[in-house]
Amino acid sequence: EYISGLAEVIKYGVIADSRFFNELELHFSELSSRHLGVLEEVITRCCQIKADVVSRDETESGLRQILNFGHTIGHAIEAVCGYGRFLHGEAVAIGMVGATYLSTKICGLPESERARIVNLLKSVDLPVAIRITERRREKILQAMKVDKKAQGGEIKFVLAKRIGEVVWGQTVRDQEINMALDAISA
Repeated sequence: EYISGLAEVIKYGVIADSRFFNELELHFSELSSRHLGVLEEVITRCCQIKADVVSRDETESGLRQILNFGHTIGHAIEAVCGYGRFLHGEAVAIGMVGATYLSTKICGLPESERARIVNLLKSVDLPVAIRITERRREKILQAMKVDKKAQGGEIKFVLAKRIGEVVWGQTVRDQEINMALDAISA
């Protein structure tokens, strides 16, 4: 559960604070070993980021959507694989890898920053890939189309322009999603 929660911590750096992300990279071993001083700082910063986002968009109609980074694919993985196969944060970590792939293709996220995100997830022992059969691929796509973030059958993503800056409500076509699923396929 602890390691799973680190996916959400890393997400906050990606969506809102590049300096915080840099600190996570520097202190990943302390995070993994549950160093209390580092944990206190990290939890405080995560709470500040979330409170700021929620206070600026209490109805989840705009900015608050950035909290869903990695969740579009992550929720679909949870639904298709069965809740309990992956912890929520593990599914979100895999979803973040897929979202960063799409971010490089659609929003120009530099490949070097994509690699940093994936490497940080790996550094804290989060999964970054899943076995995807053709049948599972179809089910994942279908699950995304009925997710609360989909609108009119269009799948919406939160994508990163760079670490610390994201855009939300990005419509992504099935073909692009399939390429992202290839990127997370073990």
